[in-house]
Amino acid sequence: MSQIALPLEQKPLPEQGGYLVTEANAAIREQLQNWQGWTHHTLILTGPPASGKSTMAAAFATESGGLCLDDASEHDDTEIFHLWNRANMENRPLLLVSGQPVAQWGITLPDLQSRLAASLHLEIGAPDQAMIDGLLQKYFALRGLTISEDALRYLEKRMVRSYAMVRRLAQKMDALAIESRKPINLTIAKAALDHFDSGDEKVEL
Repeated sequence: MSQIALPLEQKPLPEQGGYLVTEANAAIREQLQNWQGWTHHTLILTGPPASGKSTMAAAFATESGGLCLDDASEHDDTEIFHLWNRANMENRPLLLVSGQPVAQWGITLPDLQSRLAASLHLEIGAPDQAMIDGLLQKYFALRGLTISEDALRYLEKRMVRSYAMVRRLAQKMDALAIESRKPINLTIAKAALDHFDSGDEKVEL
């Protein structure tokens, strides 16, 4: 009898090795390490779901002692403005993280609009192949598992290149492997990709 797979949310933490760095996010990593040069001590980091924004922010706060505000678009103008002033008064870096560009935050406070417009803006783009492979390998390593090389190569040529798809594919392969009691191999990879290609489940990209 097959084993029922329970839903799993895997969140890499800084103490588990931090986030992966490839050409896809190397420039962002460099800016996070060199915060002394930020205009107005502020960097606004945006990117798609599951792209590592929160993990980067947590690592940055630990390394720099700076201020961070995750999901900044969900906070009101006054809170963000106070943080901006605090960062500049204390000469500390401020990292504002959001899944949306600043233009979509709905900011109405003119002074805040002008300050954020003058700050450094960076956006996390689509993952490159090294990032996709690394994220899949890390996901399964944290589960005490491995993914076969032929499974990685199969997905490389066929999957949608997005962080959200990497996460959902990993979760689906994990579930299928548990249910069938098989390793994460080519058969599992094909079945997981077929699941999404057939439209059985939508992925927010």
